[in-house]
Amino acid sequence: MKTFMVEVRLPFDPPQEFFTLIPSQRAMVVELLMKRKFLSYTLASDRSKVWIVMVGETELDARKLLEKQPMDKYFSYIFTELMFHDMAGTMFPAVSLN
Repeated sequence: MKTFMVEVRLPFDPPQEFFTLIPSQRAMVVELLMKRKFLSYTLASDRSKVWIVMVGETELDARKLLEKQPMDKYFSYIFTELMFHDMAGTMFPAVSLN
């Protein structure tokens, strides 16, 4: 499995349909995070970009998964294959006090 950083460029002045798709887009993002297809999903404060760290067998497989998103027709992507991706909170197992 390969890991990719995907920069998603959002439209500057999206049509009303874009906003109606937000709930279904968020639901899919949560699903992909739970399935560990997306490792992180981050929206810039100016709402111009999203950064996704995701996994896939190949870049083509990752692209095919992104094409299933409800908002895909409004997105443009820049892919970078990562050597590794470390995140705080994922390095060590959680401690149980029980």
